[in-house]
Amino acid sequence: MIRATGLVTALETTPTAAGSQAVTLVRTGTTLQGSASAVGGSPALVLLAFAALFVATVLSLYLARRLYDGYRETGGRARLLLGVGLVLVTTVPILLRLLLSNLPGTDPTLRSLAVTACQLVGLLLVLGVIYDRR
Repeated sequence: MIRATGLVTALETTPTAAGSQAVTLVRTGTTLQGSASAVGGSPALVLLAFAALFVATVLSLYLARRLYDGYRETGGRARLLLGVGLVLVTTVPILLRLLLSNLPGTDPTLRSLAVTACQLVGLLLVLGVIYDRR
């Protein structure tokens, strides 16, 4: 772990043999050294993961739109609830993870709790539609 106080004026990274990045912080003429590992793999792998998340989000929204159109045509409340549940299970958790991961100071426990609560509400809506006896 690297701890620096004061103004950091430069940051240099150099690859190491183990695949991690050696980090050098230059602060007011003093060099502090430490190491940190890079997580996520190659840029191509990261790009592929983001592309998969994008495709999953688009497909989820497309299916939700089809369910909403079916709701407008028939007026059946079940299709609307199924669409909302699907979006809460798939799209909203992806967006919450991306948003909360990039907000500084967000507790990982809070992030996990928000995503899990969203998925739970979505699953309860879907189960309510499936097991509705009306």
